[in-house]
Amino acid sequence: MRCPSCSSSAVLYDHTRGEHVCTRCGLVILERALESGPEWRRRPGETLERADATAVVDVTQHDLGLGSRFGMPKDVSPSWRASMRRLRELQQRSRVGGWKDRSIREALVELDKLCEELALPKGIKAEVSVSYRRARAKRITAGRDLHQMLAALVFITCRVRCLPRTEDEMFQAVVARFGVKKHIRVRSFRKLVKLLSGELKLKLPRISTDDYIDRFSPQLGLSREAIECAHKFYKALPRNFTQSKSPLFLAAMVLYLAAGSAGEKITLDRVARTVGVGVSSISKNLRLARQLVAGE
Repeated sequence: MRCPSCSSSAVLYDHTRGEHVCTRCGLVILERALESGPEWRRRPGETLERADATAVVDVTQHDLGLGSRFGMPKDVSPSWRASMRRLRELQQRSRVGGWKDRSIREALVELDKLCEELALPKGIKAEVSVSYRRARAKRITAGRDLHQMLAALVFITCRVRCLPRTEDEMFQAVVARFGVKKHIRVRSFRKLVKLLSGELKLKLPRISTDDYIDRFSPQLGLSREAIECAHKFYKALPRNFTQSKSPLFLAAMVLYLAAGSAGEKITLDRVARTVGVGVSSISKNLRLARQLVAGE
């Protein structure tokens, strides 16, 4: 930056006042300039670090991330630390005003656990949080199980973002994370998915077989040659054979055929358990699929 008065490049920025000042002629070029970078601070006895202060709204928290946070310094006595720990608990309770905030906070905490179990990114969790708030505003969540509701919303969001996640993965994550004893019925889960997608006006795109092949081939430990062979086998199948079968079933079948063609030993039971389909349904169509692939 150069001074418009004396064309000098000796321009100094005053961080306290937010001004660009020419040190040669004293002209204030810009005043009250805002910094677009992050905020930095220096604690006593510590190095310079980024300040935990931001104006971004966090939809994954019940108060949208606008509530204050209670920090605890490290260089205090144990008695002060215990007192400040009690004060922090009281401050966390004060962030929840009523039963609505408590209910939303409980749901978002359970959602965080479910997304952690499924290894989903924060963007997916944020979209599910927004969808849950919309469903709550429409009174869809009343009288329904919270875990099934969250699993259905996560499944819908993954489908909208074209992430190949299956219903069986949702069931296993709910049972493993929350210890739910009762089995989630597939029919009721699909009805709930249909209800939520219709009320929230979300279109669920169909996940392709190629996406499922890329999704489960690393879990089966297949080589690159076997993966390319699986895609080739799927393209070789005629349309009248693939249009009446689910993409998940077709992915399991071509993965088993590609592993055998590449000389990699893998059992049919392992493929069925990894993908989440029945062993008998795959074995019934294997002979016909081999003939179709060989004929192509």
